[in-house]
Parts: sequence; C-alpha cells; structure tokens
Amino acid sequence: MQPLENPTLRAMAASSAIFALVLIPAAAVAAPLTVSSYSMNNGAHGSYNYRDFTYSSCAGVCDTTNALLSGGTGKLTDGVSPALNWNQYGEQTPWVGWDRSQAFAQNNPVVTFDFGGMVTINSVTVWVDNSAGAGGVWHPSSISVDATNYAIALDGNPAPRAYTFSGLSITGSSVDLQFFQQAASDYPWIMVGEVSFDGIAVPEPASLALLGTGLAGMGLFRRRRTPAYPLRAV
Repeated sequence: MQPLENPTLRAMAASSAIFALVLIPAAAVAAPLTVSSYSMNNGAHGSYNYRDFTYSSCAGVCDTTNALLSGGTGKLTDGVSPALNWNQYGEQTPWVGWDRSQAFAQNNPVVTFDFGGMVTINSVTVWVDNSAGAGGVWHPSSISVDATNYAIALDGNPAPRAYTFSGLSITGSSVDLQFFQQAASDYPWIMVGEVSFDGIAVPEPASLALLGTGLAGMGLFRRRRTPAYPLRAV
C-alpha cells in the first residue's frame, strides 16, 4: 500500500519556500540606506554662506547660524558631492561649514541621522573639503561614528575627498556622527558636503509575523478545499 502524493503537504512546502525566499535576500543583501531626516546645529556664514539653506522643514531658520535643524533633510543627503573647494562656488555654496572661532563656538559639531526604522549600517562615507589650511579650512582631525572615533591623518593635498568607514555593523534607527576640527586655532573651519550610508533595512517583527500568518493561512485554506485522497492498492 502506498499513499498518493498529498497536495496539502505540497502547498505547505511551497509556502515555506516562498517565505524563505522573501527573508533571505532581505537579510543578506546590503544596499544604500535612505536617510529620512537629520538634526544638527546649522552651519555658519564666513566669506560665503555655509549654512544648510536647502534644509526642508526648518521653520524659517535654514539661513540662521547655529540654529537647531530637525525633522528634515538638506545638503548633507541630497546626493551631491561637491567637486570644488569651498571658495569656488560663490555665496550659495553646497558645503555645510562650522566655525569654532565665531561667537557661537561651533566646536566639533554632531549630526544625528534618522532612518525612519531599524537598519544595520555596514559603512558610512563622508565627503569633506580640504584646502590644506587656506581660509582656515582643513579636513576633520577625526570623525566619530556611533561614539567610535576614527582619526584622520593630516593631508596636505588641497582637494575635496571621501572618507569611508566600513565593517561597522551598527543596528538602530539612528546614528550620530561627530566632526572634530583641527586643534590649531588658525584652522577653525570644517566643511561637509555629503554623508551616505550602506547597509540593510531590518524587517520589523510585526511584518514578519504578518507574512508568516498569511502563508500559513494559504496552507490551511488549501487543506480545507482539498478532499481526502484514498489509499490505492499496489
């Protein structure tokens, strides 16, 4: 005696396979992460405007030095990495610049990036200006990512450049970056043009439970609709 192949079991196996295919790519494939908003104290005005004047949801303070910006995005995540130094764009520069020598004393600014949900950050790339001291602008002496500080060796090549910090494995819905100015008082400015993240969006438990429930329901529905098959004599 040998039973016929059971369609219900076949349907349940297919559902399990679909569930696995849905989960595996989400857990294994890293991609650029979208920043939903970032918060910080606004940049300053020197020879040109280094404030984040393109920031959305700024409540009228996008062009105010040191004003608190929150709930929106602007220059730092617009996908534009400025190719020229701070002094080559004129008044409306794409750089955000902080100056610790001004009355607001913008020392080592902190920017909090929010992703609108749980993510695992594998790497972060920061695009900064470096005019090798001209106009008081150097690249940061170090950058802190989620309270881990990464020192940057002094570089005399006067050109914008990217610094990428990888192997991070930071899981959360937001992350803090802090930019440390050079210690010398003659170089109070730092300029940041773009910040980007690479990693994985973490599925919420409720979403996984809903998906599992739906697939299980498909199996039960198929089982109720499938009549029992008799055994066939061999």
